[in-house]
Amino acid sequence: MDDLLLALLVIAALAASVYAQYRLPVHTRGVKALRTARLLLLITGLAFGYVMATVYIEAAGIRQLGVFLGGFGLVHVPAAFILLIKRRRGVYR
Repeated sequence: MDDLLLALLVIAALAASVYAQYRLPVHTRGVKALRTARLLLLITGLAFGYVMATVYIEAAGIRQLGVFLGGFGLVHVPAAFILLIKRRRGVYR
């Protein structure tokens, strides 16, 4: 059961990260700002995923990868939510 919940979390979190990366160019002005936003999300996602994978004691093997990917994706959830709200409001660059 835990593996199923972890898989669902990973799928949802990675879907949020794909959506955030897909919508980011529409709502960001300039290449420099886009690059900065993507780099910030990437570094924060990698750091959070690494910390989650090393701190979560029950994770080993494929579970550890799942925890890492889930942590990486969870960093993108707030950005995806904000970009979704901006899209619904019709706010573009």
